[in-house]
Amino acid sequence: MKLNLILDSRRIEKFQPLMDELAAQNITDYEIWPCVIMNDVPQSINASHKMIVRDAKEKGLPEVCLGEDDCYFPAADGWQHFLRNKPKPEDYDIYVAATYVVPVSNNIMCGFHLYCVSAKFYDDFLSIPDTAHIDTAANDLKGTWKFCYPFAALQRAGFSANNKSFVNYNALLKPEDIYQ
Repeated sequence: MKLNLILDSRRIEKFQPLMDELAAQNITDYEIWPCVIMNDVPQSINASHKMIVRDAKEKGLPEVCLGEDDCYFPAADGWQHFLRNKPKPEDYDIYVAATYVVPVSNNIMCGFHLYCVSAKFYDDFLSIPDTAHIDTAANDLKGTWKFCYPFAALQRAGFSANNKSFVNYNALLKPEDIYQ
């Protein structure tokens, strides 16, 4: 499966860790997309994700896999774990590698650092208001969410343009939540 990655080229410190992660996971089928830069950070993130989903829709792809430049895999076979657990596109609307609203029984997505969208959900996904925080706003659509558990990929701790501070969302998780 091709992995479409959003990279903020203004954050040069994120490039090498991303390349190292791809190499460590033996991910060779990927495309790096420049993020859409707007004055509002949530709107930029929203537009960047929609750009890739819109492209998949235009190409008639049955599903699309997206990631962000701060995605990392705690286990050496994390990418394979993510793919092994991925349902068929007809069995999910969005499949996420992790959520920062635990337990997963809450059925709430939070964190789009690695996820897939099924073609049957493209139009719904693209209907999310352009100014919304796209990962949490997707929950309002009431689709069929599938979670890779234990979590295959996490968001690397670091400076968040969205929060304008250093964040480590992984502190919200228990060791058993993470595929290691």
